[in-house]
Amino acid sequence: MENILIKNGEIYTKDKILYDCDLLITNSIISEVGKNININNKSNIQIINAHGKKVLPGFIDIHTHGAIGYDTMDANYESLNNISMYLASHGITSFCATTMTEDIQHIIDALTNINYTITKGTDGATILGAYLEGPFISEKQKGAQNVNYIIKPDVKLLEKFTNLSNNCLKVIAIAPEKDPNGYFINYCNKKNIKVSLGHTNASYEEMKNAVDYGASIAVHVYNAMKGFHHREPGALGEALLDNRLYCELICDFIHSHPAAVKMLIKMKGTEKIILISDAMLACGLSDGEYEFGGQKVIVDQSIARIQNGSLAGSTLSLDKAVANITTLGIPLSDAAKMASFNPAKAINIDDKKGSIDIGKDADIVILDNDLSVNMTIVNGNIVYRK
Repeated sequence: MENILIKNGEIYTKDKILYDCDLLITNSIISEVGKNININNKSNIQIINAHGKKVLPGFIDIHTHGAIGYDTMDANYESLNNISMYLASHGITSFCATTMTEDIQHIIDALTNINYTITKGTDGATILGAYLEGPFISEKQKGAQNVNYIIKPDVKLLEKFTNLSNNCLKVIAIAPEKDPNGYFINYCNKKNIKVSLGHTNASYEEMKNAVDYGASIAVHVYNAMKGFHHREPGALGEALLDNRLYCELICDFIHSHPAAVKMLIKMKGTEKIILISDAMLACGLSDGEYEFGGQKVIVDQSIARIQNGSLAGSTLSLDKAVANITTLGIPLSDAAKMASFNPAKAINIDDKKGSIDIGKDADIVILDNDLSVNMTIVNGNIVYRK
């Protein structure tokens, strides 16, 4: 395996920015960070000059459905591998392949394929596991999910999902009002599956009840959840106020107005926000007519909607989300943390991924000054060059 020395870059560690510094990758691991790293005793080294460029931890998209015509629900290796390569070209080094509310057998096929693809490996971003978005959601806040397949949280069905997919589930989205006694959430906790709360018409109290049982993420905040009212703060009120909850954010300025994004940052702080794409298969393609979750989707001016007008995921990529959030005056260091360290911490992989630290996986994105992706390195391998 080739070792890599990145020289003279602007390196973003978790705590500070190192200017004109080097980063050494040895055997897929970040082995050294600092000035003028000596490689005289090392052989088989590729040197990358990062002068004038920004060296960041690779982005982690925990909630993405697809891209360039491919979807997680295709349930085949080719689709997930093509998605992984597209994501890598946008600085994403790992992701959770995200399912939809569809027929149970279709979901099982998708989960089984996610596990198969993890085992086989991908040519781009690494698949961390599955994010199950539905079918355990609210009919009233279904968004672009298919109402015909919505069911109540079912532990026996979840056992089937986990067994058939070799425990590849990382996150499960549920409507908390469907699990008032926390029975389903408790089962997820025992299986080390993170519970995200969304596609929900829950009251403030119902949402808080689920967090008390151990739910830890709010699904694409503001969207597909009961909104805030001063006499009933709703699911949104709990998401904004409870520091135990990470808030997913689709920062395309379509799903949420820039002022709403600013408000979220002001209330949660940058350490509790996870940038996600929630991208669907039209991401990376032109406007037109597509299918998503078994429903017709029209993409117009890069905005995806089903026929009733509901937004149907996004055509956003995480590098664009990072760039967008910096336009609000958020430093790149914080924006990058929301796309790397925060998602890693939220799903308990921050011991290996999410920041530039010695001993962590060499998942790196190098950005040009305009914040476009110049190079992506996954597990010490260059998988994309501009």
